[in-house]
Amino acid sequence: MIVGMITGQSVAVEADAPAQLGATDQRTASGRPRGAARAASRRRADGRGPWGRSGPADKRGAFGRSSAPARSAGGRVATGRRDPGAGARGRGLWRGDKRLGASGPRIPVTVCSRVFAVLLFAGLLLVTDAVPAGAGTPRRGGTLTLANRADPPAGFDTMFTSSIALHHVGGALFGPGNLVKRSRDDFYTVAPYLALRWEHTPDFKEWTFVLRSDVYWHDGTRLTAADVKFWLDLVFFGVRSGQRVRPPAYFARELGDAVAVEIPDPRRVRITFSHRNAHFLQILANPRFKIAHPRHLMEPRIEAGDVMVSPLDVGLVGVGPFRIERYRRGSLVRVERFDRYFERDRYGNRLPHLNRIDYVTMPDPFAMDMAFRGGRLDGGARGQGHFLSSERVAAYERELGDAVFFARSDGGNFRLAFNVLNEGPWQDSRVRRAIALWIDKPAAIPAALGGFGWTTPSIGPGDIDVPTEFINWPRYDTAPLEIRRAEARRLMEEAGYGDGFTMGHLTRAIMPEGGEFLKAQLAGLGVDLELQIVDEGEWNRARVSLDYDSQQGRLTPSPIPEGTESVYGRYEENPDAYSKHDDRTLDALYRQLRDSVTMEQRIEVWRRLSRYLFYEQSYIVPVAESIDVVPYRADVRGLVVPPEDMHTHTDFATVWLER
Repeated sequence: MIVGMITGQSVAVEADAPAQLGATDQRTASGRPRGAARAASRRRADGRGPWGRSGPADKRGAFGRSSAPARSAGGRVATGRRDPGAGARGRGLWRGDKRLGASGPRIPVTVCSRVFAVLLFAGLLLVTDAVPAGAGTPRRGGTLTLANRADPPAGFDTMFTSSIALHHVGGALFGPGNLVKRSRDDFYTVAPYLALRWEHTPDFKEWTFVLRSDVYWHDGTRLTAADVKFWLDLVFFGVRSGQRVRPPAYFARELGDAVAVEIPDPRRVRITFSHRNAHFLQILANPRFKIAHPRHLMEPRIEAGDVMVSPLDVGLVGVGPFRIERYRRGSLVRVERFDRYFERDRYGNRLPHLNRIDYVTMPDPFAMDMAFRGGRLDGGARGQGHFLSSERVAAYERELGDAVFFARSDGGNFRLAFNVLNEGPWQDSRVRRAIALWIDKPAAIPAALGGFGWTTPSIGPGDIDVPTEFINWPRYDTAPLEIRRAEARRLMEEAGYGDGFTMGHLTRAIMPEGGEFLKAQLAGLGVDLELQIVDEGEWNRARVSLDYDSQQGRLTPSPIPEGTESVYGRYEENPDAYSKHDDRTLDALYRQLRDSVTMEQRIEVWRRLSRYLFYEQSYIVPVAESIDVVPYRADVRGLVVPPEDMHTHTDFATVWLER
């Protein structure tokens, strides 16, 4: 980003990629300006907070509806998730429920920066998204101390777990994205990261990325197209060495059915799919899909038969803004600034600003609270069980006052998911439907979500401005509770389970409240929910197994429907799926979704898919959406808070300390 002056306003401008030199305006297929022409939807902390005490202006503008991603190379691509049109509202600073100020005017930007484009083409500069308004000039140095919910699982391997215990740390080590990332200015826009620009064929089956030339692994080895191909091959195809097999990444199917990954020249990588993949960029921008696999260190190990070699096994060598300095299992992950990191801030200063980040492993959320309030932490852990409840927020405010602010983000869906591949009454769709009808969803917010959340009949959280076009589940089961419960009893009798049954339920020890809520709820229907409470190690193993009858959780899926197959699709292809099923109807619906051209088509297919998944089959029972709240000290500046999905922006490259 650079700063341009238009009619006296300071405006962030996207530097054009080389293929766009001379262009003055990027637009979606609907004719709306693209990229920086959209008002930012960012949520940033300027040293106060986006919520709680006082917070920064949260400026969100209109998102143009796009029939498909832009065909021009590079730049930014909107996800096409929302289009509020004239209903777009400015958000301001809040103290309690009082607005302190309104966001400024939204100014279409048509300025092209040829100088910065040339620098980008040369691979010399990537100017990151603008720093928060009012944040002042960033200071260099200092140590940020954060709690981390648990020891990072799976050997820090991002291909085998989406756990926030890894990704809270992984953003600093491996970066905020892969070839692309979610923009810091606009969560719903795709921005370049390791790739300078990209292009695709008219049928969206072939995507080519042009890589930066100034990216280095932390051991000083330059990142090449061969490294990216190595990563993509592992993601899509896995690897075999003799009788040993490494499976594809858990998210492989979500990215699409790739048939080949090629290197046309040393700076380019080409991916070919068997089908139309128009929304590939938006799916790829998921921050869980990090490049954490250095070819020059892993390939020799794999060729020697160690196919499951992990990033931890080769020293946690990444390409992110921080490099590993110390790792004490179960205690501490310490990272320090990587001086050859390529991103720069709006002033041209090389990122990151901090010298060091210490992630202190704290499985007990109340120990985290005591450490924070005692001055030993600058920020809380992310993840269920550690996100703050309303009672804990009140305690922070009473004790710390203006010395603390709260990052607030729309969280994951608290749900009950069935393993229909295990024999039991829950294999009958009438039983699953009865359970869905029986649950008192609003009661979950105080009992299971700590007082922060929303549910039926609301369509969205209201006070956090998120797109709603693809939110369908609150539209189901809106009849009064007594009517729903009468129908639930009828269905149970019809299915032959009027006297009830026992069902196992995988429950995380760090957040038993959800399981306890569901157990108490379903007792009235005659369902004895047997809570099988496990630690984090067993949870990470069990959640991708068939060992349990049901499970619950609050993992956040992709903000676009095309990116949800890894959590809603068939178990055989998607081991991390919430519900364990083998329903090929969902395969066909996801294929229709990928083939959809217009926003209207996408909305319609997703509506049918959602109804089939959540209502007709009730493989998953959405109960309520959580609101995730994380505390930070007021002198933590430059923090980028996503409007949803706290896995995003965990690189902390723009953070600095005013102390």
